Amino acid sequence: MAEKKNSNLITALLYIVVGILLCVFRSGMLDILFTVAGIVFIVFGVLDLLKKNFVSGAISAGIGLVILLGAWLFVKVVLIVFGVLIAIKGVFALIDALKKKSIIDLLFAALSIVAGVLLAFGNGLDWVFIIGGILLIVNGAMELIGQLGKSDK
Repeated sequence: MAEKKNSNLITALLYIVVGILLCVFRSGMLDILFTVAGIVFIVFGVLDLLKKNFVSGAISAGIGLVILLGAWLFVKVVLIVFGVLIAIKGVFALIDALKKKSIIDLLFAALSIVAGVLLAFGNGLDWVFIIGGILLIVNGAMELIGQLGKSDK
């Protein structure tokens, strides 16, 4: 039972650490993740090539190079498309909210438009990482408090 408690404590602490990293580095975390993933694929590709697994090695090394050289371009395109779609949905929701004269619907429509514009044309990805980081910190803290509050039975 103590081993499970230790595992839960470690998980809670990891949530808190990752949450802090997401809040501090924000979208810069993607740079780190892309770099690490690209290097890992290249290393595994080279190891496969050394083991004479030429097809697997070439594919892994190629994926690693694509990740290192082109991942941000892919992310930018997806963010622009996703942001524009969210903003368009927000405009339609705004029209419906004006017809219904609903303040809450109007507020959510306006938030959708702003979120879409931020994702498409601003550095909107940062707020996604900050919110995710905060959620991880809160989750980790709640788990930590819960684990520390339990007595060893």
